[in-house]
Amino acid sequence: MIKLFWNTQNQAEPTPQNKNAEEQRNYIWGQYHKNNSDKWIYKILEKIQYQVIHSEKDVQNEDVLIIIDSSIEKKFDLYTKLQLACKKLFLIHLGDESGAYDLSEIYKKFNYIWRTFCSGKYFNNNKNVSCLPLGFKSGTSLKHLEDKRNYKWAFVGTPHKSSRHDLLFHLSEVSPSFSHKTSNFNKNIINVEKMSEVLSSTEFIPCPNGFVHPETYRLYEALECGCIPIVENTYKYYDRLFPDNPFLKIDKWSDAKTIIKEWQAKEIKKKQEECALWWASYKIKLQESLKKKLIDEAK
Repeated sequence: MIKLFWNTQNQAEPTPQNKNAEEQRNYIWGQYHKNNSDKWIYKILEKIQYQVIHSEKDVQNEDVLIIIDSSIEKKFDLYTKLQLACKKLFLIHLGDESGAYDLSEIYKKFNYIWRTFCSGKYFNNNKNVSCLPLGFKSGTSLKHLEDKRNYKWAFVGTPHKSSRHDLLFHLSEVSPSFSHKTSNFNKNIINVEKMSEVLSSTEFIPCPNGFVHPETYRLYEALECGCIPIVENTYKYYDRLFPDNPFLKIDKWSDAKTIIKEWQAKEIKKKQEECALWWASYKIKLQESLKKKLIDEAK
């Protein structure tokens, strides 16, 4: 039997006596993944029949186990027990944006790993690791199908680093737009219902690089709501992650301003349809690839 165990939320909970900053971050992110990544992960596993379990104690010898986890550098002993307790062990590794840890010994515990935040060493050099898109925040959805959208562009997030300041500087000349700036990630945010409404009413979504890594949730939320994503072409990251993708790619945000100001309705509609078709097809292919890998490896 294939079983699924979501374990990101099972981190050491900080206490007033223990103010270790790393443990605090791990705990917050573990909760975040459980609350906000679940719909995406369940979506891509949709073609697989599995039983959800809530404890490693529910694993039996002939089980194939998919564990969804973060902060895995802290859990070597757990994975050793699970490796001995079940027939095959798979990991969906969330988080690890900085790639600060050497995870090679931990990864050896698994038959196969899908991980977010891919760097160069994971694209081609490890046959047992695949890159997994971050996906969208749970609850994100297209709210309406009208051709006319109220906003030319929108930005929701933290304007850290020069790239985002440059984005907001150049695009401030283009209207109508929607902007909601926050001081820190996941602080003073708008709720997912409001965000979905904004995105569903927007033509272009600028997708600047993340704090450490090029990839952010913003891209997938844009795609889920039928927007045209504009991504920074840093290291050609998205061409490696998604060969032949239809995203608009820019080297500087002044180029995005020109596109948003000058594209006509016909061009916008054509690109929206291209992105929507690509995204729908990609999700199906991703589902099929996970199903094939799990079924093949589980034999």
